[in-house]
Amino acid sequence: MYVGLQSWLETDPSPRERAQMHRSSQNGLNSLVTCSATDDPVATLLGKIKGGIDHWLTFIGEPAVSPTNNAAENALREPVVLRKIIGTLRNDRGMFVHETLLSLLATSRQQGRNPYEKLKRIVRDNEMISRTHAVPAVESSG
Repeated sequence: MYVGLQSWLETDPSPRERAQMHRSSQNGLNSLVTCSATDDPVATLLGKIKGGIDHWLTFIGEPAVSPTNNAAENALREPVVLRKIIGTLRNDRGMFVHETLLSLLATSRQQGRNPYEKLKRIVRDNEMISRTHAVPAVESSG
């Protein structure tokens, strides 16, 4: 299904054609998830498909949405490797700050904006999240 949809999208279909294809493909996925599976891994996969049924095919109707998450995974690769090498960020607060800054930097770059200027503005205009709102309180387990 995916390869066929990718080829079809290369023909630059109109919004109306995209909507029709989205409905048709959605019906195909719905038919797939109604199948019964005796094999546990297959049943698990069908459950995951069913759980995201309204989101799997967004790329058909929305040209700006990529059919894969490759760009997102590539954007995360360097920070994850860095975190593993350094071995820091072992608390919720540190992880939250780290993730927020990386997200801000990546979003700024994707939008063609200067991330340094964005950070300066946030600090200058005091737009930072307060410590109490940054990470929800975690209850101690013992």
